[in-house]
Amino acid sequence: MLKLSQKADCCGCGACAQACPKKCITMIPDSEGFLYPAVDADSCVNCGICEKVCPVLKNAKPESDDVLAFAAYTPDAELRENSSSGGVFSVLAHEILRRDGVVFGAAFAEDLSVGHVMVEKSEQLSRLRGSKYVQSRIGDTYRQVKELLEQGRTVLFTGVSCQIAGLKAFLRKDYENLWTVDVLCHGVPSPAVWQQYCREQEAKRASKLERVRFRDKRTGWRSASIAMDFSGGEAYCQRNATDPYMRLFLSDICLRPSCHSCRFKDVPRLSDLTIGDAWGIEKHMPELDDNRGTSVVLVNSEKGKVLWETVAPALVSRQGEVDTLLPKTADSRKSVKPHPNRSKFFVALSQGATVEQLCKLTRRSWYRRLLSFGKRTIKRLLRK
Repeated sequence: MLKLSQKADCCGCGACAQACPKKCITMIPDSEGFLYPAVDADSCVNCGICEKVCPVLKNAKPESDDVLAFAAYTPDAELRENSSSGGVFSVLAHEILRRDGVVFGAAFAEDLSVGHVMVEKSEQLSRLRGSKYVQSRIGDTYRQVKELLEQGRTVLFTGVSCQIAGLKAFLRKDYENLWTVDVLCHGVPSPAVWQQYCREQEAKRASKLERVRFRDKRTGWRSASIAMDFSGGEAYCQRNATDPYMRLFLSDICLRPSCHSCRFKDVPRLSDLTIGDAWGIEKHMPELDDNRGTSVVLVNSEKGKVLWETVAPALVSRQGEVDTLLPKTADSRKSVKPHPNRSKFFVALSQGATVEQLCKLTRRSWYRRLLSFGKRTIKRLLRK
């Protein structure tokens, strides 16, 4: 029977629930809104399959240490504008669909919760395009992927690194017709916080929230905004640095416990390709920066290299050093520390605090502000 010594040992991928032959494992949200496996002990036959497919317990390692790094973007201006960074995901997805394949990724549901879905047509890719800053429910997509692979279909599966690790552990063998792409992630916030924020926004306007874009580029790529459209015709657009929900996310106060001890941020990754924002590109490759979005791409496997070489001619790209395009200090390469007020945050959330009220808990104490000011001052003096 699957036993977790602490919640930080579970990334919520759901591989155990999908692999259980007796279907006695259910993913249930805890008091913080994160999904964890609950086992029906009466139905469990102690087959041990759940432990064999747990990516944390499996602790799989990449096959190779060789990683190639590129900065890239699509020359299609409209596609790039509607993408979080440089539009590389869409180019990869179009190639898989061209081969009569299918693509899996995170999409908004009608209630604006986020879950993984499958698409088979290019016109459906808009559902998967763009960042979703909330943990996506995997549902039964690992099982769907396996069935399609066994039928000989080509599959592209995208997700954050722990979800890719979960899929590979679930499959328990390699498939030549599977490509995996992980999206750079510093942590996943609680779906409960996101749902509350949506309800509050709807209550303010007495109107249903119909569409969300976490990385709207009307204010530029580096200073992106969260944009919302409501059924009554009203629109909301606020820079991510000032929007209440994004402030909570960026402060790391509402992340899943496993994000503070992530096992899947090492380079190379278990995925074939890694994609994300090429932050700092204006310093390293200014010719690839126009503040409209540039992607960093890591090629982690031979299969990934083959796919990358296929799509690269359709992109504006340039090779660089891994540690330059994705520094070791980046939050997507190391676990982020839990916010000191994390426990207080979730207690306040359970007691009905609004998102605006919860934002007050992100403020650092006078001692931490003073310490940070002192460190910045010393660094400036040393540079002089």
